[in-house]
Amino acid sequence: MRSKPRTAVILLVLSLLTFGRSRAADPAALAEHQIKALYLYNLTKYVEWPADAFANTNAPFTIGLMAGPELKGDLLEIIRGKAINGRDIVVRSIQGTQDVKSCQLIFLESGDKQRLSQALIAAKDFPVLPVGFSEDFLTSGGIISFARKDNKLRLRIDLDAARRARLSVSAKPMSVAENVAGKPEKPSH
Repeated sequence: MRSKPRTAVILLVLSLLTFGRSRAADPAALAEHQIKALYLYNLTKYVEWPADAFANTNAPFTIGLMAGPELKGDLLEIIRGKAINGRDIVVRSIQGTQDVKSCQLIFLESGDKQRLSQALIAAKDFPVLPVGFSEDFLTSGGIISFARKDNKLRLRIDLDAARRARLSVSAKPMSVAENVAGKPEKPSH
């Protein structure tokens, strides 16, 4: 059972943390799984999916997890009562590769490299946002990866992979990313 103070901290940070750097809340005081849950929810606000990413106009926004129960619990707390572009949000565990294709965002943190690789292969050519946490996640087919630097979580983004999945990533997550691959060149004058 979750404690009210913990819920209050998560909600306070959620209200203050939208990829910006807030001085009012100390993200360092949160557990890593709580920070990841916040990032995952915030990513849903800054990535656009094509209409065919959903089975129909009433289909929920589905986040699939191949991660520990703490992250799932934190994410469920964060999304309670919220919607994404008018769609209810569903969080579920990924059991097999078929589950991947029915999700819009998947978070892959499993230690099982074969299972992780199969999930990335299943997501390929579908409008699915694979987010992960490993050194080689982007080169393995992921689009956004968490990286630990100076004891803080950072983002790495592969825009070419996002374009192949027909996803549009706004400038907001790129502004806080440690590394953005496939960034369009600025025109020279």
